[in-house]
Amino acid sequence: MADYLCLRFTLTDESEERLVAELWTLGTLGLEAVPATEPGKPQLLAYFVPPLSSEVQQCIESSAGWPGARLDKVEMVPAADWLAEYRRQSRPLAIGQRFLVDPREPEETSTEPPFERVLLQIPARSAFGTGSHESTQLAVELMEGRSLEGARVLDVGTGTGILAFVALVLGATEVVGVDIDPAAALAALENCHLNRLAPRLVAGTVECLRSTQQFDLALVNVLPERIRDFLESIVALLPPEGEMVVSGLLAEQRGAYLRELADLGMVEKRSRLAGDWMACWMEKAA
Repeated sequence: MADYLCLRFTLTDESEERLVAELWTLGTLGLEAVPATEPGKPQLLAYFVPPLSSEVQQCIESSAGWPGARLDKVEMVPAADWLAEYRRQSRPLAIGQRFLVDPREPEETSTEPPFERVLLQIPARSAFGTGSHESTQLAVELMEGRSLEGARVLDVGTGTGILAFVALVLGATEVVGVDIDPAAALAALENCHLNRLAPRLVAGTVECLRSTQQFDLALVNVLPERIRDFLESIVALLPPEGEMVVSGLLAEQRGAYLRELADLGMVEKRSRLAGDWMACWMEKAA
């Protein structure tokens, strides 16, 4: 296992969500909140794998541009299974009205879900998430509010595959999960075996899908900055009146992001909010 580069920040105002979004955009592997060393100013650690991108390197060298935070320290830390303690202390998490997500290893649990919930095993082994983030929960809630029986679904930025699994449980007959990170596709494949669910997985961008392929619903739980260049390609895979769930956006980004989607023919139908995060259900104009 390679060593990691750790950036230590002191939060100087209440815009932690903006800093978190910026760090995910820059490609952090994961974040860790630690106790404050100054009264009222908590700290946040962000981990990266060297070699760093030029964008990250430039931010470090300038020590400026970090929203609501001060960069205090940059250091190398030895590789470790950072999520081992998290898994040990974790308990299953209810998501939406129908799902229970267990982030522990299969041998660490014998969870029997409540009668009305479906158990999904998503071990916390990587930075791809287990469904605990508000953006994933909001996407699931929107999906539960619409019939997916017989639907063809595209999950962009599938990560661990959790939204692809939810779509299959909700009745979708064809689900394709796409992720630009090959490690994510491998993690999703392992979770397919654990959950006995089989979406088709693709390592790459949506542009590697056939242009003639059509989906009834696209799930886009990706930060706007990371997906902006591919929005047109995603919309092109939807037929008239095809639908899209966009999540992973801060509420303050909603206006600009939805205007971009409107320019591509997508119309907002409904939305949900949790904290500073938002998810929207969109429909392609006929």
